[in-house]
Amino acid sequence: AQADKLDALKTHKKGLMQQLFPREGETVPRLRFPEFREAGEWVRIQLWQLGELVSGLTYSPDDVRDEGLLVLRSSNIQNGVISLQDNVYVRPDIKGANLSKPDDILICVRNGSKPLIGKNALIPPGLPRSTHGAFMSAFRARHPKFVYQLFQTDAYERQVAADLGATINSINGNTLRKYEFDIPESKEEQHKIADCLAFLDTLIAAEAEKLVALKTHKQGLMQQLFPREGETVPRL
Repeated sequence: AQADKLDALKTHKKGLMQQLFPREGETVPRLRFPEFREAGEWVRIQLWQLGELVSGLTYSPDDVRDEGLLVLRSSNIQNGVISLQDNVYVRPDIKGANLSKPDDILICVRNGSKPLIGKNALIPPGLPRSTHGAFMSAFRARHPKFVYQLFQTDAYERQVAADLGATINSINGNTLRKYEFDIPESKEEQHKIADCLAFLDTLIAAEAEKLVALKTHKQGLMQQLFPREGETVPRL
């Protein structure tokens, strides 16, 4: 039931985004906040006009430590948010590390698993001192919460899919910078869209945490209800 609730929220957000952003070949969205209905057509821009791309760190096994500088990888993006359940650390004085900043958008640009290419998440405040690995990039936007939502649109997914051929499991940085999006000229409208969708993201993240907690609870209960290896009766 919890999984169904989570899926319903994700489907609701997906449908809302298809209304709040112009469809392919259109210049205005089908759903607009009342105060912006007369604001005119949206404008076509390329991603480089919205911020800068920050390259990742190349490191060797000799650089890895039990603690130190956190290196964010694709496994640190779970359900659209940063997860710290599978961490790698390198020596703090390593050269070439671009330190993460809150509201950087972490993007997987290279991976052995094609479905992971393009997945992304906002860097939250309060994250331990960190950088990102060479298979990742970070986009440092002037309006990060709105740009993050652009990265959830059909337009973004189409451009990622177009870059991935039969044998290509990566997005070239120069190509990514040229991704095209239609956006409203008004910063106020951008913020309104971002705030609306961020509210849904908060709900989705909370329901995802509940689902993980339920699965963990069931796993722990099963370990008590069934005998462990070498035992003949359960512990509960």
